[in-house]
Amino acid sequence: MRTMSAVWLRSSSLKSSAEPPPANKLRQSAISFQSKRLELEGIISFPDDISGDVPAVAVCHSHPMLGGNFSDPVVVEICQAASDLGLATLRFNFRGVGDSQGEFTNGKKEHHDAKTALDVLRRWPGVDGKHLAIVGYSLGAAVVLDSFKLFKHARALAFVAPTVKSVKNRKFKNDKRPRLIIAGGNDRVASSVEIQRELDEARQPVRFTEVAGADHSMRGHETKIARIVAEFISESLN
Repeated sequence: MRTMSAVWLRSSSLKSSAEPPPANKLRQSAISFQSKRLELEGIISFPDDISGDVPAVAVCHSHPMLGGNFSDPVVVEICQAASDLGLATLRFNFRGVGDSQGEFTNGKKEHHDAKTALDVLRRWPGVDGKHLAIVGYSLGAAVVLDSFKLFKHARALAFVAPTVKSVKNRKFKNDKRPRLIIAGGNDRVASSVEIQRELDEARQPVRFTEVAGADHSMRGHETKIARIVAEFISESLN
């Protein structure tokens, strides 16, 4: 694992101008790590006013064909909200996205990247490796749900705009850990009604939140979604 840089800065100073400025300063480092011999890029962040080991969350972005990457506003807002509640975060680009090596495989191999990211976070200095969570957004949600058994080190899991097919996973439905599902009320890709119907069969504890007026992209609702996700994770890990 190779650290590319480590500085104190605001996330608005990072290379993507699309990122919204955070509410507070973050201690952030641009890093790279190996996933199946591919070097992936990521950004690890810590709240700057907390000492000692802290709980942490890895965040997986949406489909790159729809503009998904680690600078997506939904991803950045979730990381900021989590940091505001005292959590460390790791957001990263899947293989073939941004400056990450390899070719994007449309969900076939990206589970290796998500698992490796969580493992990197688990061993990172300053992270409480026994208090981890993982968040998936759209494609990122499908990647985690479709390979659910790989993420045993996550004590809580949150999924924003998952597909109906993904939430049918029996391992997900039968799991004992806290799980959160967020769906848009106007999502034409993944019907919130169908998702809720599937969750009726899921073992508790599982939460479902429908965001009124939101489509699959969740545009315009990023701050609300981030707050819901961060509060759920903080409550589940602390």
